Amino acid sequence: MTLLLTLVLVAQPAAPMSCGTPLFLRMARGIDAPARVTSPRPAEPPQRGDTLTLWIWNMSVMPPTQFQAEFVVFDHGPHCYVMVHDSVLAAGLVDSADAARIVERFDHSSPRDSTKGVWDHNTEVLGMPPDEIDQDSAIYLIYYNIGTFMGSSFDGFWMAFDEYYDTTSMRLYGYHSNEIECVYLDCHPNNPSSDYRVAIAAHEMGHMISWNYDRAESLWVQEGGCELAMWLFGAPDPISGFPGNPDNDLTRWDGNWSDYIKTYLFFLYLYEQYGGRVGTDLIRNIVASPVVSIGGIDEGFANTGLVERFEDVLDQWVLANRINDTAFLGGRYGYFGETVPRFSVQGYHYTYPVDRNGSLNRWAGEYLLFQEATDLSLTFDGADAADFRLYVVGLDTVGHRLLLDSVPLDSVQYGEYSLPGHDYQSVYLVPVSHYPYGAQGYRYTASATGIEEKAEGGRMKAEARLPSVVRGVLNLGAGLGHDPISQGRNGSCPALLLDATGREVMQLRPGANDVSAIAPGVYFVKQYSASSSQNPVALSRVVIAR
Repeated sequence: MTLLLTLVLVAQPAAPMSCGTPLFLRMARGIDAPARVTSPRPAEPPQRGDTLTLWIWNMSVMPPTQFQAEFVVFDHGPHCYVMVHDSVLAAGLVDSADAARIVERFDHSSPRDSTKGVWDHNTEVLGMPPDEIDQDSAIYLIYYNIGTFMGSSFDGFWMAFDEYYDTTSMRLYGYHSNEIECVYLDCHPNNPSSDYRVAIAAHEMGHMISWNYDRAESLWVQEGGCELAMWLFGAPDPISGFPGNPDNDLTRWDGNWSDYIKTYLFFLYLYEQYGGRVGTDLIRNIVASPVVSIGGIDEGFANTGLVERFEDVLDQWVLANRINDTAFLGGRYGYFGETVPRFSVQGYHYTYPVDRNGSLNRWAGEYLLFQEATDLSLTFDGADAADFRLYVVGLDTVGHRLLLDSVPLDSVQYGEYSLPGHDYQSVYLVPVSHYPYGAQGYRYTASATGIEEKAEGGRMKAEARLPSVVRGVLNLGAGLGHDPISQGRNGSCPALLLDATGREVMQLRPGANDVSAIAPGVYFVKQYSASSSQNPVALSRVVIAR
């Protein structure tokens, strides 16, 4: 087990938040969970200033080891005790004002809602934490310097061992139990009373809630709910990693930063489109389902009275990650409460024809972008044994229009799609893999007509000196522009403004060109060499807007 745990930790990149709970879940894997506590041992609630001896974890070695330490009840509220290690107090990492603010944020208020703290957000949306072993519903927030292992740090964790009697936990797992509902939180190097650090407490409480309903739940579902808890509080994890590589199996949990973000965005999408934002208990029903992984998502929808299932919503989510605009189609394809960065494209094409191959992991989607195309024709040919769903998205950023269409695939995963004209500046082909076992390959082609793509002697180069969006006036730098008097002479390269079909709209001259009378849309500036007005050397795309 030591080697396994070491490899798991070494593989983790540095990230803004690192949850240690999956480590302890792995440590308990393969051991039949004991029966739930049926004869709790009521404990006298501790008071402010009391000192308790607790078992804590040394995370600087793997597997982690336990030792006992003294903790002071620095403050408490209706639903939490702030327990601070002696060394933390001695170092001045937590003072009375910090402890009071932790209680305030846990029990009473949050950045999102001045009337709700962590407890209210989590219990209303996710469910209730266990309260079986000590008959005290308050959660112990145990603050100490958790430590690092080979560069990997842990901001917090929860573990199920504490939900059993100490004798039971030692017999089955070889670890002690504090016999209380508690989460372990790091104090170094960040202020534990900051909103982000309190959000980590909300995250770890989410694991506790998940365990209360289903001790075998898949990690990706657990972490998705816990990441949502941070958003509910109002201090979510920053979105990075996953948008840069969306070909990432939603149901696979490796503990990478992108895994946190993909599950966060999926559960936020569930909450906003089908859950608490629209007045249902979908998230709570998913957490409460005894079925794990995708089956639990489906049962959660069924128990909420909704007809959608995981595979339906997976496609909607993949499309929403790229469209990301709630102004379209009733807001189905975007986020209301989060600013999501633009997702990367797997393929970007602006010259034709195109003939490429790709592959896609299960339960993932990606985006193939086509621009500067008129009368675009697309084909898609997936592996015969695969199960792809295919969509076309057209975005008109000038007219603010959206095209969304599905592409039927036959029994061998082949489909075609044609888009006449040039109504959309960007067209995306979006495959989503529903094949349940690993990655599957595909091939796609694209053809289009319109602007000439090659000059004599080779491909035209892009001209980076032109603005991408112009309003009223198109400015060409010195040495650019169409000069009918000195055409072709050194220092005055001719240039033409063309529409999306390649038709000449106007001749351009160096300096300011009035384009206020031209209809908004996508145009191209074709520039010629100084020695010849017949050989184009650069093609630049510009959007004329009002």
